[in-house]
Order: sequence, then C-alpha cells, then structure tokens
Amino acid sequence: MNSLAKATSRVEEDEVQDLAARLAAAEAALAEEVRRSRALNRVAEAIGAGHDAETLVQTVVDGGVELTGAQFGAFFYKVVDQAGESLMLYSLSGAPRSAFETFPMPRSTAVFAPTFAGEGVVRSDDITQDPRYGRNPPHGGMPEGHLPVRSYLAVPVITRQGAVLGGLFFGHSQPARFGSRAESLMIGLAAQAAVAIESARTHEAAHAELAQRRDAEERLKFALESGRLGSWELDVETRAYLASDICKANYGRGPDEDFGFADLVASVHPDDRPRMMAAIEDAIRHEADYDIEYRVRTPGGEVRWVHARGRAAQTADHGGARRMAGVSLDVTERKRAEERQKLLVNELNHRVKNTLVSVQSIASQTLRTTDTPAAFRDAFEGRIMALSHTHDLLTQQNWAGASLREIFDFELEAFAARDRIAFDYARDVQLNPKATVALGMAIHELATNALKYGALSVPGGAVQVAWGPEPDASGAPRLRLTWTERGGPPVVPPRRQGFGARLLEKGLAGELSAQVALAYDSLGLVCTMRLPIRALEP
Repeated sequence: MNSLAKATSRVEEDEVQDLAARLAAAEAALAEEVRRSRALNRVAEAIGAGHDAETLVQTVVDGGVELTGAQFGAFFYKVVDQAGESLMLYSLSGAPRSAFETFPMPRSTAVFAPTFAGEGVVRSDDITQDPRYGRNPPHGGMPEGHLPVRSYLAVPVITRQGAVLGGLFFGHSQPARFGSRAESLMIGLAAQAAVAIESARTHEAAHAELAQRRDAEERLKFALESGRLGSWELDVETRAYLASDICKANYGRGPDEDFGFADLVASVHPDDRPRMMAAIEDAIRHEADYDIEYRVRTPGGEVRWVHARGRAAQTADHGGARRMAGVSLDVTERKRAEERQKLLVNELNHRVKNTLVSVQSIASQTLRTTDTPAAFRDAFEGRIMALSHTHDLLTQQNWAGASLREIFDFELEAFAARDRIAFDYARDVQLNPKATVALGMAIHELATNALKYGALSVPGGAVQVAWGPEPDASGAPRLRLTWTERGGPPVVPPRRQGFGARLLEKGLAGELSAQVALAYDSLGLVCTMRLPIRALEP
C-alpha cells in the first residue's frame, strides 16, 4: 500500500505540474494577445486621430515591430525615377536612419519584386537561404555593414483602387521569428495603413490647396487695392449684384451702404445708360468680354468716369451664362487729363496758325518793297500754307506721323487737277513727323510747278506717282519715290535754279539724307527721290 500510495502521489504531482505549466502557457499566451490587442488599439486610435502622413506611418511601423517581435521595421514608399521603380525610405523603427543612409534604395530585384508589384506577402524564416536571394550584382545580397536580417517579412501597402503605395518591411537577426499569425496581423495593418495614408494625403492636399487659395486671394486683394480696382459679380438670372468696398467707392457709396444692380444702373449717366446696358446684354448673350467706360453721378451730385471690365462665365443649365464678374476703376482724372490735353493741343494748333498768319503778313509787307511783290507773295504764301496743311495733318494724328499717301492727298486737296494724278505702289509707308513735314513741302513744290508750267498746266497732261522699296549700295533698305509728268508743254532745263529745285535737291538731302535727281526730259519732268528707310520710320 505504501508503494501504491507513493506512485499515486507522484502521478498526481506530475499532473499538477503539467497543469501548472499549461496554465502558465495559457496565461502567457493571453498576456501576449492582450499586448497585441493593446498595440492594435493604439495603432487604430492613432489612425483615427487623423494625424499627418508622416506621424501615421511612423505609428504603423512602430506598431508592426511590437506586434511581430521584429528587431527593426521600415516603411518604404514606392517611387518611379529615371532608373525605374525603387523604394524610398520613409519611416524606420528599431534602428537609426543612418543604418540605411549609406546604402542605395532597394530595387525591383527578385526578393523585392512581389512587394513592388503588390503581388502579395513575402515571408521567409531565413531570407539568406531563399533561392531568390543574392542574385543581383553588385552586392549579391545585403551590402557589407547592412543590418543583419535572417527572418524577413514584407507586406505591400495597396490602396482600394489597387495602387501600390509602398511596403512594410520587418526583420530579425535570428531565423524563424515570424509566423503566420504575424503575417495575418501585418496584412490587416497594411490595409489600415493604406486607408490612413490616402486619407492623410487627401487632407494635406486639401489644406495645401486651401492655403494656396487664401494666398492667391490675399495677393489678388492686395493687387486690386493697390491699383484702386473694385471687384464685382453679377448673377445673370437673379440680377443679384455683389460689389467690393472699392467698387462701391467708385460710385460714391460707402462700404456699409447697399448697392445692388438697380442702384448701379440708376447711377449711370442717362446719356450713357443705354450703351452700358447694351454692352452687358451683349456680353451675357455671347459669353464675351465686357469693356466699357461711362459717366456716373454720385449721390452727392458729382459726375465721375468709371471704366468697367468683366466677362460672362459659367454656363447655366439652359445653355446661357450664369454669372458675370469683373473689375471697375475710377478713371475721372484720366478723362480730365485727356480733355486738358485736347485743349492744349487745340490751343497749340491755334497759336501755330496765328504765327503763320503773322509770317504771311510780314512777308507781304516786305515784298511790297521789292520789284515783283505779287509773284513773291503768291509763292511765299503758298509755301506757308503747305506747311500749315502739313501741321494740320500731324495735329490730327497727335504728331505721331502720317502715311505717304495721306501726305499726297492732303497736299493735293487744293489742286483742281488732282484727278489727273495716278498712284502706283504696293503698300503705304508710315512716316515720322520730320519726314512728314519735309516731304509735304517737296510734294507742294512739285504740284505747284506742274500746275504752273508742267503737265497739269494744259488739258490732257497727267502725273504718275510711284514708290516702292529698293536696297542702296550697301544693301540697306530705302524708298524710291518717282514723280513723272507726261503730256505737258515741252520741257527744257531752267537757266537758273529756283527755290523748288533747291528745296528738292538740297533740302531733302539735309533733312532726310535723300538723293534727289531732276530729269528735264522732253516728254516731261521726272523727279526721283531715294530716301533711307531709317530716316522715314516713326
């Protein structure tokens, strides 16, 4: 009995010990599950908190190391560069970033390719024994100094749309450290990471876009205020009108005053109102630019000028414009300056004419003392009037110059026989003020001579005027202008050179560096002028 009791006691003792061992193992497994659950909860809370992408990824990597028992973990973003696809280190746990700084980024080798392509998980008890390992030069595996990796677990991070964002990588220096449980946990964590990264990126992009819009609005507001430009917007359907403070000020309204579309229309000067409304309707109908200047009357009775610009935009459901938007500018000072300038120019023109009248009077008084006052008076007055005509033409053009054909038409206006002058040219030529005056006087001399002594002095006579470009001896461009008379009295060279010939041959040479040739052909006078383009251009 004693032996049996002892044996029974030993069996019971072994069972107790075995039960205790199993209980300890169960408690350890439960503790591990609790630890993992808490780790998963921390990761889930971090993801739910909506941190920035960098913080989220770091939290995921730290949680993955804790859940798998890895020595180190990393998240590599998938990028595409000139050399092809590679992975860029983003977050690291269990090792300093310097552990990877001296090594190139992973490439799409046999080991990394499944992660790059998002084909699935790569789990190895000993990656150095994997047949895919060490097949790529120049290192043939991990470079010297690389973190020791035997156990290897790589899980692609893929969006719901199937795009591979990157991969979660975990390693351990000892083999067989990652089981199927760790793999399942990392697959779920990678899915959460993909959602979190997408959400964070969208959130960051929205914030960046909002910041850019705010900056753009601030810059636009500053530019509008600096340029005293008021902004406005009109709803085409409802005629709701929204005006900025500066826009209201352009119409004499304060920032706090109501200023709707009806107020806008009522403020426009009655004489300009139909034109303004027609411009708005035309812009709306054709979805075109709106650009108009009109007078407005402020509540205080002041008359101002406003320049309004805008465009109809945003097509409505019925096919028309939905809104108009634009700017307005008070241009009262500019309009007043233009009026003052016009008055000054008119006054200057009046004074020049008065001066010419004075010169005519002086010449007449002087010529009365000469032997042939009438001849000299007629010639002198004609030349002064020619100069006056040229000044009138320049005044009409605001002294910007005139075209060659305009000069001919203007100078020949007083000649009854102008219908007998024919023109031959490919294109008109624009002249500067100096050339306008010089050629105006020359044309007057030619026309006067033709009317008195040449082709225009008899019935049937005619003049041909032709011009066109030609190069000079050096290849520089110049204008060749020819005055040819036909059907007039027989022509003989004059015994002495008159004022007209001197003006043509010497005056144009001095003023415009021109070459002038007068040919007294028996059929009629031919005047050929060769004028450098540089002396004619405005």
